[in-house]
Amino acid sequence: MRFSLARVPDAELGAFQNLLIGFAVAFLAALAAGQLGGLEWSDVWPFLALGAIAPGVTQVMFLFALRDIGASRTMVIYGALPLASSIGAVIFLDEPVRTALFVGTLLVVGGAVLLAHDPTKPPDYRPVGLAWALSSIILFAGRDNLSRWLTTDLEIPAISGAATALAGGTISIFFYLLVTRRGQGLFAQIVGSVRPFLFVSVTFGLAYVTLLESFARGEVTVVSPIIGTYALWTVLLSIIFLRSSEAITRRLVLAAVLIVSGAALVAATQ
Repeated sequence: MRFSLARVPDAELGAFQNLLIGFAVAFLAALAAGQLGGLEWSDVWPFLALGAIAPGVTQVMFLFALRDIGASRTMVIYGALPLASSIGAVIFLDEPVRTALFVGTLLVVGGAVLLAHDPTKPPDYRPVGLAWALSSIILFAGRDNLSRWLTTDLEIPAISGAATALAGGTISIFFYLLVTRRGQGLFAQIVGSVRPFLFVSVTFGLAYVTLLESFARGEVTVVSPIIGTYALWTVLLSIIFLRSSEAITRRLVLAAVLIVSGAALVAATQ
């Protein structure tokens, strides 16, 4: 996504392409899995509403964070998402809680503090990106728990749920762009930005399908921490491909280790 934003520095348009192309991928996956037949409005509207916020609004916030603080720092902060999701699962889904949840909290907070006080920043670093990332985490944590509830208690097929959620996100961001970019040739902008965001958007769609399938099959307190290890993978890939623009430091790597360790501790003991 950082490479795509370097070619088309428009986070809102990038978010829309993520959702639109991701929806197309999820729709084809649901069609192939035979999950589109027999769906009723009562099955569809909860995911449409959920998708309008997450991944709809949150995808824009996520891309703002990528733009303002870089991929590695954004994903290190996102390493705290499993903790937020686990706390929500304990409160709202009656999933079990153990002492390790509090120890994991301390590790995650320690990593966040290290990250916030890292004196080395990328050239285009803007502190508001931290706020974008933290705010989207809260919304994504709600998404994780609602997805688990919808696909288990209401028994809605996960892949069709993913496609519907992405459709809701696409609709919400489209109307946002329609209002904010009136008279600016929006459709030409959309067509012109398909190619730069195509690969990452297809990947996003596949990831969203597997995400909801995971929540349909496993508890939030187990699945979410496993997913949260992407913080370490992102830092590793940033070291390889984005070293010059990401300002990778030992403090950043340590922050990633602390945050993911905290999340992993929660996963291992829940």
